[in-house]
Amino acid sequence: MLRKHLRYKLALCFLSLCFTHLSLADEWVYTVVDGDNLWNFSKKHLDKVTRFEQLRKINNISDPTRMKPGSVIRVPMAWIKSNLVPARIHSITGQAEIERAQSKERLDASKAMEIYLGDVIRTGENSGVAIRFADNSIVSIFDQSIVRFDHLSAHGSTGMVDSRIKLLQGRLSSKVTTAIGPGSRFEIHTPSAISAVRGTAYRAVANDNGEVSNIEVVEGRVAVAGGKSQTLVPAGFGTQVKAGEAPSKPKELLPAPKFKAIPSAIRQLNWRLEWHALDGAKAYRTEVSENAAFETLLWQGVSKYNKAALPDLPDGEYFVRVRGIDELGLEGLEKMTQFVLDARPQPPLPLKPHNKQSYRAEWPTLQWTESSDAQRYLLELASDPEFNNLLLKEETEARQFDSNAVAELGDFYWRLTSITTDGEHGPVGVTRHYNVKPIPKEPETALASGDDGKLLASWEKTGEGQRYKVQIAKDKNFKRIIVDETTDVPQFAFEPHTGNQRYMRVKTIEADGYESPWGSTQVIEGLPDNSHWALILGIIAILII
Repeated sequence: MLRKHLRYKLALCFLSLCFTHLSLADEWVYTVVDGDNLWNFSKKHLDKVTRFEQLRKINNISDPTRMKPGSVIRVPMAWIKSNLVPARIHSITGQAEIERAQSKERLDASKAMEIYLGDVIRTGENSGVAIRFADNSIVSIFDQSIVRFDHLSAHGSTGMVDSRIKLLQGRLSSKVTTAIGPGSRFEIHTPSAISAVRGTAYRAVANDNGEVSNIEVVEGRVAVAGGKSQTLVPAGFGTQVKAGEAPSKPKELLPAPKFKAIPSAIRQLNWRLEWHALDGAKAYRTEVSENAAFETLLWQGVSKYNKAALPDLPDGEYFVRVRGIDELGLEGLEKMTQFVLDARPQPPLPLKPHNKQSYRAEWPTLQWTESSDAQRYLLELASDPEFNNLLLKEETEARQFDSNAVAELGDFYWRLTSITTDGEHGPVGVTRHYNVKPIPKEPETALASGDDGKLLASWEKTGEGQRYKVQIAKDKNFKRIIVDETTDVPQFAFEPHTGNQRYMRVKTIEADGYESPWGSTQVIEGLPDNSHWALILGIIAILII
């Protein structure tokens, strides 16, 4: 119980330190170095040189011209000189603009540009700016954000810096240098909250036109005020502040996700990064940077799935980090890793033949697109999908290849690799498959009389899954077709006819839909037509009667 009470009192002290203005009781404790005296000390650090006598009295210094190195003196903060110090753009990606407080002029932001009191920075889409302050604190302003610099000052050369900024819209993260004295101050304001730190790393978000703010603490602790209340948020926790309301109870942030396997070199553009899903995560944020500090981003995206396609970037080494987002929009702890992208020159795309296309005793011309990064291509042709049995391996500057050079029947697999002018091989392209089959034998039909009095046509079965198309016509050109049927068995029964000749032909339909040529035409003789004798005999019978 005593320990809990002590922690509560410490927290109150910290909040009081962060949010109250400095009073005369606030003191800077200075350690004397060799060569110091009260006169030069006052000239260097105090607002008035004449303060040296007051300083001598409150520190009981008997000889102001001789100060012992290593001893300490107490200096009221109200006596220390204060001067404006600009911040500076440390790095930038994409586009951002600065609106000058004095002239209202809007300028394109650039690296090393100074930022003064009252200036406003606006970042564009897929853009970001990292700002370095006088104490080397870094604030990263992410895309589509607006930040105003409300206070930029330093206490002379003491190293104590007072920086206050307002996040009007968007997202930022901060890495704040540990305070070295009571005059050090770093605050981030949003329309609904104030957060004060003394050496920490945390993120701030202003949503819904500033009506809602999220504060997420990664390192150290942050004092957050909203409405008329204050709360202390420790590392690994976050809070949400709505306009006019107290900060929500600090909530533990989601843990860092764990990546699934990442190859030593990623050889595919837009390769899909995956990680294990987190309980309680409603979405995930993925960010890519060229350095581990992530001061500015090359790309970022939010997805409700535990996967993200990496952006199209030049080959090189990059860093990626992922964190979960809970139902309040609080973003959790992040997992970071480095990856190598080696995806160029990109392979061309195969055009023809289509994948798994079949041919009959015909060898296709392989065709592919042009790769803008390639000077030539490596073509590989094999009889197995693993390319262990290579039939062809050659370089070409053309974008097609006549596969008659490998005039064999069977299955074929082919793939392409781009090669640059300096001989660099890119990643291997997709594998395409085609096959060349023999032309099916034309059915040779035999006719016979069945036991049931029907005529039976039959022919040889030459493969599995075959079907057969049968046609019977009154003319040998098959213009007047009277039978057009498909059967699954190699035979066809039909009733005999009388009168003129008829003609029959059959062709095979392979399992893949390929149709053979028609077999030879069979002539079907009609039975004798004796109907006229029956008529004569009938007339004779009538006459006799």
